[in-house]
Amino acid sequence: MDIALTISIISFVLSLVTVYITYRFNKITIRNTAKLEHNKLLLEIDKLLIDDPELWGIYDNHPLSKKEDQSDLKLQAKQEAFIYYYLNLFDVIYEFYARQIVKNKNDKKLWKAWVQFLEHFLSGCSQARATVKKSYHLYDEDQAEFFKEIIHKIESEGRLL
Repeated sequence: MDIALTISIISFVLSLVTVYITYRFNKITIRNTAKLEHNKLLLEIDKLLIDDPELWGIYDNHPLSKKEDQSDLKLQAKQEAFIYYYLNLFDVIYEFYARQIVKNKNDKKLWKAWVQFLEHFLSGCSQARATVKKSYHLYDEDQAEFFKEIIHKIESEGRLL
């Protein structure tokens, strides 16, 4: 066999191996970066709650929700904005897990955990459920249907916290 052909075949095989390794590395990096960003957003929510405890009032069974002054429009606006912040977090997560990647075993577990987190949030916050219901038109059909299914599941099963 000609030496040039042998070198070409070896180079081709090494190129294929390099492409595969790079592809795998990029998949792992994308997933790890997304997980980190999602957790940063969640930590930001925690920070907002620490900085402004009145935001806890969005939760139906939280002691602060019972002490709220319903005439305080500024507080109502802050709480509505906070709910939208939460929903935007879920929007980012939905976009990643439902559209951006083909889920592997770990991704499916993480997606399930995020869905459970969303269900917990919506089951404990009637104001958030109402906000989602009036905002279906802001989402594309798939995501609006996803929210509708979760809210229907919560309300039909009586899983309100």
